[in-house]
Amino acid sequence: MTDFPDDKGLHGLWRGDGATLAPLPLDEVKRRAARLGNAVRRRNRVEYIAAGVVLLAFAFYAIVLPGALLKIGSLLTIAGVLVVVWQLARRTSRSNPGVEASDVRAFYRARLVREEHMLARVGRWYLAPMLPGLLVFMAGQAVAAGKATLPGVLSFAALPLLLFFGVWLLNQRAAVKLRAQIDRIDRAADYQGDPE
Repeated sequence: MTDFPDDKGLHGLWRGDGATLAPLPLDEVKRRAARLGNAVRRRNRVEYIAAGVVLLAFAFYAIVLPGALLKIGSLLTIAGVLVVVWQLARRTSRSNPGVEASDVRAFYRARLVREEHMLARVGRWYLAPMLPGLLVFMAGQAVAAGKATLPGVLSFAALPLLLFFGVWLLNQRAAVKLRAQIDRIDRAADYQGDPE
């Protein structure tokens, strides 16, 4: 998932920097809305390409690797990736030029909210569908290596589980940044007396 680096970050918020908390002017909202759209398209393109590579690799594994656990783990991973691709397509922000032209601030806010919800829940829709396949595949690797014990399986699964945790953390951080941007837009609307 993509980290949206268009905010000064949490450190500025913790210090109470007034510039970080100031409402966004309309021109800045337009610029950020365009940047967000580009970042989402770029992120989705990378995710779909990565999903294709994973699908091909695990389809190959399901055919050539020996052992039922490796084959079942490969098939579960394929199913998990298909769920992730479907969820990404379903959850991702979609551009609507008519709405954008009528009220760019509301359009940008809605896209930010959608992205924030998606990133904050990445554990449920992105990581969880791939976890069963990963664990069964790692158990199959442990059995193939002659380490069919719980510590053996955990030794094979430790690095992928740490990577999953890192992905979850990065997405939580990005969601916090998006929440801060949503708050800035809300403060700007309140400051200008816009109705919610």
